[in-house]
Amino acid sequence: MRQSMIDWLKGAVEVELRGGQVAQFLNQATVDKLELSNIRWSGTQSVRFEISVEQYFLLRKYVRASGGKLKVVGRKGFPFLLSIMEKRLWFTLGIAVFFTIIFLMSSLVWSIDIAGNKRIPSDVILEAAKEEGLYRYQWSFKLQDTDVLSKKLANAIPGTTWIGLEKVGTKVKIQVVEATNPDERELYSPRHLVASKDAVITYIIAEQGNPIVRKNQRVKKGDMLISGIIGSEAHSQTVVAQGTVKGLVWYEYEVKAPLIQKYRIFTGERQSRSYLVLGNRALQLSGYNQEPYEKSETITTTDMLTIGKITLPIGKMKELEQEAAFEQRELTVEQVKAESLQQARMRILAHAGDDAEVVSEIVLHEATENGKVVMKVLYEINQSITKEQPIVQMQGD
Repeated sequence: MRQSMIDWLKGAVEVELRGGQVAQFLNQATVDKLELSNIRWSGTQSVRFEISVEQYFLLRKYVRASGGKLKVVGRKGFPFLLSIMEKRLWFTLGIAVFFTIIFLMSSLVWSIDIAGNKRIPSDVILEAAKEEGLYRYQWSFKLQDTDVLSKKLANAIPGTTWIGLEKVGTKVKIQVVEATNPDERELYSPRHLVASKDAVITYIIAEQGNPIVRKNQRVKKGDMLISGIIGSEAHSQTVVAQGTVKGLVWYEYEVKAPLIQKYRIFTGERQSRSYLVLGNRALQLSGYNQEPYEKSETITTTDMLTIGKITLPIGKMKELEQEAAFEQRELTVEQVKAESLQQARMRILAHAGDDAEVVSEIVLHEATENGKVVMKVLYEINQSITKEQPIVQMQGD
C-alpha cells in the first residue's frame, strides 16, 4: 500500500510501442533495469506498458535503437492531477472553499435540545450551560468533555439529581432528571360552606365541620350548609369545613329555533395555490389563472425554513380553497322541539357543573311564530351547591 502511494505521487505514464524490434526493446530495457510494469501485447508488433515519469525520458534511445514509434496512451498520478488543477484554478479554489465551509459549519453547535425538565425553566439550564462554554454557534472543539460538563451543570442547577449530555453531529442534547419533592399540601384558612343557589337539599355529607342542614330542606343562596365552627360555645374551635352538598335547582330556559334551517356543505371542488414567502411578502408560484369560487372556505398552511430553533424569514405557503354551497331543510315542529331541547340540556349541564344531572324537564309554554318554534322550559337540576365563606375572627376572640 505504501509503495503504491509513492508510485502515485511520482506519477506514471502508459505508453504503446509500435513496429520495430519490440522484443529487442524489452530485453535491452530489462538489462538496463528500467522499471516497466503491466506489460501486455496489444498486437503482433505492438506492446503496452507503464513506466514512471522519471524514467519515461530515458526511453528515447531504446526506441530509436529498436526502430519503433512510441505513443503515450495514458497518464496518472499526482503530477498530472496538479497540472489539471493549475489549468482549472478557480474551480479548484471553489472546491477547496466549499469543503472548508462545510468543515467549519459542521464544527459548530447549531442547536441545544433540553428534555426531562418540568419545573426548571429551559432558560435557566441554557444560562448555566453558557457559563460553562456550551451555547449555540460555539466551536465543538472548545467544549469540555461531556462527563465533566454534565457534572458541572448538575452542581450549578438546583433541583436536579442528574444531567446527561450527548453530542450528535451539530446538535447537543441535554437530558435532565429533576429531584422529586413531596407534594405540598394546599393551605386552607378556616371557612364555612354556604349555599351558592336557592335549592332543596338532596344529599349532604360533612367530611369536616358541623352540618347545619338536612336532606329535603329548602335553603336560600348564602345559607350556611356546613359550619367551620365545632365544639360547644365554651370550647369551640374553627376548622376548614369540607364536604359535599347537592340540591335541586330550577332553571327557566327560553328556546327559539326556525323550522327552515340553512347549513353549509362542501361540493368537493377544490383548488390550491402555492407561494414563496419572503419576510412579510408572498410571491405566488402556482394557481395564477384560477378563478375564486363564489362561496368558499380557504385553509392556509405556512412552512417556514428553520435552522435549529431559529426560524428564518423564508418559506412556503399553500392555500387550499374549497367550494361551498348552502342548502336548507324544512323540519317538523316535533323535530325542532327535540333538537332544541337537546341543545338546551347540554348548555344547562355545562353551566351547572360536571356532576350535574337533569331530574325533570317541563315545557311551560310552546308556540309557533313567524316560522319559528318558541318554548319556555323549566329544568330541575341536581347539582353541587357549595360555596366557600372564610371565617373572620375578630381580635381578642
